[in-house]
Amino acid sequence: MSECSGGSCSTCSSCGSDDPDRLPPGMLKVYNLNQSTADGILVWIETEPDGDGVRMADVSAELLGAASGLSDGRVFAVVFGGAEVKPLYPRIFGCGVDTLYHVREKSLEVYAPEGYASCIVSLIKRIEPATVLIGATPRGRELAPRIASELGTGLTADCTGLRAEGRKLVMTRPAFGGNLVADIECLRFPQMATVRQGTFPMPEEKDGTGTAIYWQFRDGAVKQVISEERAVESGEDIRDARILISLGDGIRDRNLIDVAESVARKVGGTVSCSRSLVEKGWMPRSRQVGMSGRTVAPDLYIAFGISGAVQHRVGMSGAKKVIAVNNDPDAPIHRYADLSLIADAGEILREMDRSLGS
Repeated sequence: MSECSGGSCSTCSSCGSDDPDRLPPGMLKVYNLNQSTADGILVWIETEPDGDGVRMADVSAELLGAASGLSDGRVFAVVFGGAEVKPLYPRIFGCGVDTLYHVREKSLEVYAPEGYASCIVSLIKRIEPATVLIGATPRGRELAPRIASELGTGLTADCTGLRAEGRKLVMTRPAFGGNLVADIECLRFPQMATVRQGTFPMPEEKDGTGTAIYWQFRDGAVKQVISEERAVESGEDIRDARILISLGDGIRDRNLIDVAESVARKVGGTVSCSRSLVEKGWMPRSRQVGMSGRTVAPDLYIAFGISGAVQHRVGMSGAKKVIAVNNDPDAPIHRYADLSLIADAGEILREMDRSLGS
C-alpha cells in the first residue's frame, strides 16, 4: 500500500473521491454509506399478475418474514405499481414491515430495470439501510447488480442461507461450481444479497398495520416500457409441493417417469428431478431441483436414484423429511436422508405404484 503525496497524481481515486472531476477516466464514484449509522433492512417486493390485480411474489414474502430476525433495526420495503398494489398493504405489514415505500410513477408502472434500479438507489441513499435483500428471480437477478454497481457495494447472488452476526450479515451460497458451500461477508454497506425462493419459510397469513409512504421519483432519462407479455409456464410449480417424488441419474428407463407421475398422483405429490434428466431432455428445467434449478421445501422429499451431490442438496435443503433410494451404499444422499433404502430405484418405484393401487 502506498501513501498519497498530493499534487497531480491520478494513480488512485483516494484524493479525488469527493470530486468527480478529478477521478481518472473510467473510474466510478463510490457511494460510501456510513456503517455506524446504517440500520435496518430494505426488501424489494416483487409483484405478479393475479386475475385483475397483483399478488406479492412468494420469495418477497419469505424475505419480509425473515428480515426481522436478521436485524434489530427497522424493516423497510419498496414496491412499484399503481392502485392495484394497495390491497397488498395489510399482508405486507403482516409480514413484519415497519415502513412501506410505494412508488407510483407512471413511467415505472411496467417493470423497467434501469428506472427501478435508479429509484431504489435514491431510496437507499435517503433511508440508509444496513442490508438490502432481493429475491433471486429473473427480475431480481437483473435488478440487484445494477443497484450494487451504482452504490459501489458488493452483492452475493443466489444465496441459500442468511444469518446475522452482530451488524454483519453472513450470506451462504454454493461456490466453485457447487462443490463447496461458502459463507460470504460484504465489507461495504449496504450489504446486498439475492435469495432463492424456499430459503426461508413463508410467514403466517395475517394482516398488519404500518406506515405507507408514496415515494416520488422522476428521471427524464428513464426508458419507459410501454407493455409486456409474460410467458406462461405449464405444469405444477415444484416449489409449492408438499411431497416431491424426485428422480435422478439412477433412473435409466424413461418409462419410469410415467410410473413416478402415477405414484405422485396417488400420494398427492409432484415429480421433480436432478439436472441429469433435464440434460437428457427427459424432463423440463422447471422440474429441476438444485443449484441451477429450484430450491424446494416440501414436507417429504423422496429421492430415487439421486446421488446427492452438493449442487442438488442445496436445492433440497429445506425439505423436512428425506427418503433416499439408491443402490450405491456410498452415495452422499444417504448421509442426509432420514430413511435410506439401498436398493434399485426403478424396482422400488414400480413396487410403490403397485402397492398404492389405482
